[in-house]
Amino acid sequence: MHCGKGKSCIFTYQLTTMILRILFVFFITIAISSCEFIQSTTGKLFSTQAVDTIVDYHKVDEYPQFRVCKDLLDIDKKNRCFINNLYNHFANDLLKETFGVPECTNEVVTVKLLCDSEGKTSLVSIESSELVQNAIPELETIIKNSVSSLPVLRAALKRSIPVSTVFELPIVIKMK
Repeated sequence: MHCGKGKSCIFTYQLTTMILRILFVFFITIAISSCEFIQSTTGKLFSTQAVDTIVDYHKVDEYPQFRVCKDLLDIDKKNRCFINNLYNHFANDLLKETFGVPECTNEVVTVKLLCDSEGKTSLVSIESSELVQNAIPELETIIKNSVSSLPVLRAALKRSIPVSTVFELPIVIKMK
């Protein structure tokens, strides 16, 4: 840059610096206000969103369903409907039988059931005390027959995908 007089070079330099500062402030103002304008017109924030990638493989979103539960809209009500119908099914089969037990007992028999991704239910295991096994040897057969008479269910759902699931059904045996 060639300046004839010293004062005009300083003036030109100051003018250029001032113009650059004004342009810088102008562009920053435009950048900030344009983000706010886009946010106000679209209603969206430009921030990072957390993606739900944590999956609990020990829980299902919806339990299997009996046909009578399919019209319920609330998931909690559908799940309670399944549990109630399952208990009622086993209770009806067990109450048809008469058990002769010589002593008072208050035992819990745990029945593990598998409901596969196609809605078929099968018996995984029956856990009971030796007292119950000796006092009611036919209990295992009654439970197996009750499981085999269960209707085909709609499979449990995890993220809207049918999945297999195992349920533990505690059955309380009270005899006086």
